[in-house]
Amino acid sequence: AVRNFVSPAVHSGASSRVVEQQQVQTPTPVADASFSTSSSSLVAGAACMAVAAAAARGNSRRERSSITSRATAVTTAVDTECVNAIRFLAVDAVNKSNSGHPGAPMGQAPIGYVLFAEEMNFNPADPEWMNRDRFVLSSGHGCMLQYSVLHLTGYSSVSMDDIKQFRQWGSKTPGHPENFETAGIEVTTGPLGMGISNAVGLAAAEAHLSAVYNKPGMNLIDHYTYCIMGDGCMQEGISHESCSYAGHLGLGKLIAFYDDNGITIDGHTDLSFTEDVGMRYEAYGWQVLTVADGNTDVDAIR
Repeated sequence: AVRNFVSPAVHSGASSRVVEQQQVQTPTPVADASFSTSSSSLVAGAACMAVAAAAARGNSRRERSSITSRATAVTTAVDTECVNAIRFLAVDAVNKSNSGHPGAPMGQAPIGYVLFAEEMNFNPADPEWMNRDRFVLSSGHGCMLQYSVLHLTGYSSVSMDDIKQFRQWGSKTPGHPENFETAGIEVTTGPLGMGISNAVGLAAAEAHLSAVYNKPGMNLIDHYTYCIMGDGCMQEGISHESCSYAGHLGLGKLIAFYDDNGITIDGHTDLSFTEDVGMRYEAYGWQVLTVADGNTDVDAIR
């Protein structure tokens, strides 16, 4: 399942959302260690990501009443092509480097697709545009998700050659996202819980700046902060503190996706982690939505 957590908004009454996503069934990777992602699949994936992103940014998202009610013209087949392009860029990069984490980017690919192709406002030609939406990958070990979507949406900072150098010394695609290395990365993440805490800070900054500088008819600051987090993030104390504070502040433009894949290095999460995360976030004051099948139900994520 995917849970979407949203903390309540101070001014608008909206809530922060958390989404929880089921573990994806991993497709069989290419056997050869060379980088062999299907060029036709990547072209199709890149094309549909670019077209969908352009169309989404051409519409005013601020006029939509709910991310779950918005209709889309993108077909299921195109959705699948885009999601698989993200997944197999990750698989092949990890295969070639013989190092890394393929599971997280494969499971989170549908979330990344919906955010970068449809929901988020950003400009690959100007990664530091002030009013861009922010994306934070709190589960930073799954960074091939972020590198894949940055590449497919046109960021020059992540070329195909950069992806081929994933986790290599001196590359622009290190084993965890680093904002001082790669344009398009908002936050350096790695220590679990750190990313969601930074996301709370970014959302708090947006709320403060909009309150100070926005005037009637002139919304200079008006953007969202999105975050993907995993079981490890949920277990860390720093995420409890920051998310409690987000609920207290009512940061309605903070949306977190909880990738609840039920697995850790040592085995199933219930070996050490059995709390009801959704109830905890509701107690913080967040709105909690659940997507039962985060693998294939892209519409439910929308």
